[in-house]
Amino acid sequence: MLSVIARALLGLLLAAAMAASVQALPAVARTLVLEESRPTLDAWPAVRVLADPAAELDATGALARLPEFQAPEGAARNLGVQRHPVWLALSLRARDGDGQWVFDLDYPVVNELQLYLFADGRLLSRQTLGSTLPFEQRRLRSRSLAAPLVLQPGQTYQLLVRVRTDSSMVLPISLNKLGAYHEREAGRLLGQGLMFGLLLALLAYSLVNGLSLRSPLFAMYAGMLLGSAAFFLDFTGLGQQFLWSQRSGRLAMVSPLSVLLSLAVGGHFVMRALETPRHSPLLHRCLWGLSALAAALLALGLAGVLNYRQAQVLTTLIGPLTPTLAIAAAWGRARRRERMGLYMVLGWGSYVAGAISMVCLLRGLVPANFWTLHLLQWASLLEMLAWLRVLGLHIEAVRQDAERNAAAVRDLSTIAHTDALTGLPNRRGLDLALQAALGRCNAQRQLAVFLIDLDGFKAVNDSLGHAAGDQLLVQVGQRLTREVRRSDLVARLGGDEFVVLAEGLQGEAEAQFIGRKLLDAFAEPVRVDGQACRIGLTIGFAMAPLDSVHAADLMRMADAAMYEGKRQGRHRMKRGGAGAPALA
Repeated sequence: MLSVIARALLGLLLAAAMAASVQALPAVARTLVLEESRPTLDAWPAVRVLADPAAELDATGALARLPEFQAPEGAARNLGVQRHPVWLALSLRARDGDGQWVFDLDYPVVNELQLYLFADGRLLSRQTLGSTLPFEQRRLRSRSLAAPLVLQPGQTYQLLVRVRTDSSMVLPISLNKLGAYHEREAGRLLGQGLMFGLLLALLAYSLVNGLSLRSPLFAMYAGMLLGSAAFFLDFTGLGQQFLWSQRSGRLAMVSPLSVLLSLAVGGHFVMRALETPRHSPLLHRCLWGLSALAAALLALGLAGVLNYRQAQVLTTLIGPLTPTLAIAAAWGRARRRERMGLYMVLGWGSYVAGAISMVCLLRGLVPANFWTLHLLQWASLLEMLAWLRVLGLHIEAVRQDAERNAAAVRDLSTIAHTDALTGLPNRRGLDLALQAALGRCNAQRQLAVFLIDLDGFKAVNDSLGHAAGDQLLVQVGQRLTREVRRSDLVARLGGDEFVVLAEGLQGEAEAQFIGRKLLDAFAEPVRVDGQACRIGLTIGFAMAPLDSVHAADLMRMADAAMYEGKRQGRHRMKRGGAGAPALA
């Protein structure tokens, strides 16, 4: 899957480069004819350009030098980085219709556009556009930089556009009928709304899970989401349309600073997710250094030490380094078919493809069109979805660790509360069960505590050996368990002593019935190593709450009753506390 995506992204970039080479051929200056039947027209084939290195030309001077304007070189709709103003000239003629057209530049971060419309050498209108202009002063209050033009059918016009910007001169210019323009903008807003809605959902997901799991990995993911969202709010013009009126001061730095935020946080995300200190110490140090550098540049940008152009250049330089190192760190784990590594390669690979496309766009190496303008956004979305899967794997790992720890605790608890020989609860397990049962008993649901000592066990142990004695104890535990109710508990107290807890009894008669059943169960001998061993039981019991509601008192009473039974002849049952008669 990764190779298919990589080939697709590479093919897209190659197609963009081929388009750039075609557009680089000199174009013959021509008049752009506007027709109602074509409501949207790409203006670039008719654009001619003139550099203004001294920034001294005004509209009249530019009109006088119209013959000096040349067809733009390089990629279509993209002049790359220009440190000085550039004049654009467009010859326009409306063939039919009402003459109502919209000039549109779909790259909202351009700082300043001055539009001058001439007819027969006379200046008809002047309009100012750009991200530095307060949004409420725009003639058309829309996301892109748009201005209405009134062009009488049959009349030829010269439209001169002075462009000045600190960012790259990416100039996807079109002429549109008003209805077509609004229809296209509505579609763009719908698409961007879905994109940002998904980002907000991912942000809420990361914050909720981060708070519940207390994992810093989710906070880092949220930081990358915020950086990505801030960048595209600025890049698409939605920020100026809905959040801030004017792109000036610190707000003019939103794009490069948001990228620096993503890089600073993203490096730590990679380090923690891939456990680079343990798996790739050298790459870990490099990633840590790049994250620290990005954080330092972010602080300098916020403090006003860096201007937009400096921040953009530095971001362009260090931007590809973090994902490149991340791919290197993830590649080894991906080759071992570890899912974490595979998704890391997918996420950072898509980001690198988008970042390379954006760098090429900003440097004027590829044409500005729908694909190159939005490839980074789609790649970033794919990246964030890959990170979502990484977080899912992290949650799964946390859950598995918790389950292993819980199982280990249960195992330790079982070992601590279980008799190793018989598998029955030991003294600790009995104490817990007895305390719990005492909390549930009352006059209507009484508890009987039977203390059982084996008669004749020592003789078997001495004659047949300790191994046979152990087998005998195991079989005694099994026989006792078979004879009691499923709700009752059989425990080994130690040596040849056992305890039975019987809950929910109506009175002593039910306890006597259970005791007689236990005595009768050992009327038949127990076979050990092929030999029949006759074993008897001496049982003492006490009842709660009739005799006591304290565990120690009940055990003491049952123990005293059991020894009284031994004294009176063994293989019998006696009631402790109440002094019931023995039963043979």
